[in-house]
Amino acid sequence: MGTVTIAVPIADAISLSHLGYSYPGDQSPVLNIPAWRVERNEHVFLQGESGSGKSTLLSLLAGLSVPTQGSLRVLGDDIAKLSTRQRDRFRATNLGVVFQQFNLIPYLSALDNILLAARFGSATTAGARQRATTLLERMNLQSALHHRPASQMSIGQQQRVAIVRALINTPSLLLVDEPTSALDHVNRDAFLTLLFDVLSDQECAMVFVSHDPALGASFDTQVKISELNHVGATV
Repeated sequence: MGTVTIAVPIADAISLSHLGYSYPGDQSPVLNIPAWRVERNEHVFLQGESGSGKSTLLSLLAGLSVPTQGSLRVLGDDIAKLSTRQRDRFRATNLGVVFQQFNLIPYLSALDNILLAARFGSATTAGARQRATTLLERMNLQSALHHRPASQMSIGQQQRVAIVRALINTPSLLLVDEPTSALDHVNRDAFLTLLFDVLSDQECAMVFVSHDPALGASFDTQVKISELNHVGATV
């Protein structure tokens, strides 16, 4: 008699229900999201104006904060049940995060900023260096720029370094916060083309946060934070 193989369902990239969040010391909720899910490998454009809660939601997804109430699962793990150290480790090994201000260390080179992040992953030093170099070149940052301090790079160059840093540990989920706000339309569109090119051969979901609805056409799914966040409504 043959062996029966039972398929184990793959967890969603993001699954949340009855999610609520209030800032410490403030009883007024910032987020009240009844339900939301993002599938593995899905690329989601999350659009909303400043103050709408989208960056707060991204912080929860990254494990930088924990929900005040409800359930939040990222790649199958319940974020609220992890300690601060466990969340840090989970983020380093499973997530890529691109902050609005990039948060590069200004005196380190592009390559060293990326290799510093790689130390928290599982790749060997040689493997991380090769991957970093390959990704930088795919992001149109040639070898002459790899050893330039981040402080001496343009905003667009810093942005691409930040994306490579977020991808260096081969994350399963990429979280991107307003990365094109400082770019003109030509450079913005070129950046998105590069980003999707790099993601094309990676098993990686993405939530891309922006206030600019013009960017949404490039994505599998478009969601307005106002459709998710029911603060002030009776649910």
